[in-house]
Amino acid sequence: MEKTSLIRPSLLAADFLHLKREMDQIVRLPLGTVHFDVMDGCFVEEVSFGEPLYRTLRAAYGRKVDFDVHLMVKDYLRHVELFSGLGAKTITIHYEAVRNFRDVARLRKRHPELSLGLALSPETDVSRVLSLYDIFDRFLVMSVVPGRGGQAFLPASLEKIRRLDLFRRDNGLSYEIEVDGGVNLQTGRECFRAGADALVCGSAFFRAEDKAEFLRELLSGKEE
Repeated sequence: MEKTSLIRPSLLAADFLHLKREMDQIVRLPLGTVHFDVMDGCFVEEVSFGEPLYRTLRAAYGRKVDFDVHLMVKDYLRHVELFSGLGAKTITIHYEAVRNFRDVARLRKRHPELSLGLALSPETDVSRVLSLYDIFDRFLVMSVVPGRGGQAFLPASLEKIRRLDLFRRDNGLSYEIEVDGGVNLQTGRECFRAGADALVCGSAFFRAEDKAEFLRELLSGKEE
């Protein structure tokens, strides 16, 4: 995995009045991936980005960054079809939204080109998802309650990361472990030490006075 893709800024924490400026800075740093949250007001209380903004950003920046599309929605099958049709190559759905994983397996066969992820909310035990490793390319540990920005990191998330990493190593697997929520310099380093591969970073990234220095310090935790 390229170093520029290990940290994935979450646009939910960006300055919406100056989104072009924020995106231009991400490209200049350079960072290879941007996290794009889609919230429907049903699976989570809030409503966030959707098709119009994705189309606009992908048209302007799709050759410069990848978009890590995180679906916090009830109708995940429809949304996967929608965003894959718009060119998304990396999409994550939620364990808690899935009613039948046979549907997901069929979705996987229809879209073999997708990097498909499964997110676990804080209430979901890791043991429920380990048997699904052959369907998904990535497990996303939610280290906050989905749907709202600016929350504090939940320490119990570290044990989830460790268990996912141990299962991966014990079974010679290669899925990615991603973490989303409350990631800052301290918690980010703890996640890397626990076995995480990539971090979604919102408020701590966008509020950093020197974003390049913030990234250097955070990535140094990957090398410890």
